[in-house]
Amino acid sequence: MKDNFSTTPYMSSNLREYNRIYKEVNDIYRDAASKFGLSNSVFDILYTICEVGEGCLQKDVCDATFIPKQTVNSAIRKLEQEGYLTLSNGKATASTFI
Repeated sequence: MKDNFSTTPYMSSNLREYNRIYKEVNDIYRDAASKFGLSNSVFDILYTICEVGEGCLQKDVCDATFIPKQTVNSAIRKLEQEGYLTLSNGKATASTFI
């Protein structure tokens, strides 16, 4: 009996196309982060806070971005010190973005 691996391509054409589009979109976000002088993680955190809106919790950011809790916490504290956002009652809300 022949195995399917020798006759079936590793990835379907749909999966290859999905990966191409995913990479293209990821490159756009990476370039945007770079233009603002932000790391990819910080950009993802700010993007998520803006998307979720007021009342966004650090847990929401972790769940949406898959960034570890310690990284999110450190980045949010630094963003607060730099005036990008304010924290109140345990909730992160966007303020003025440069």
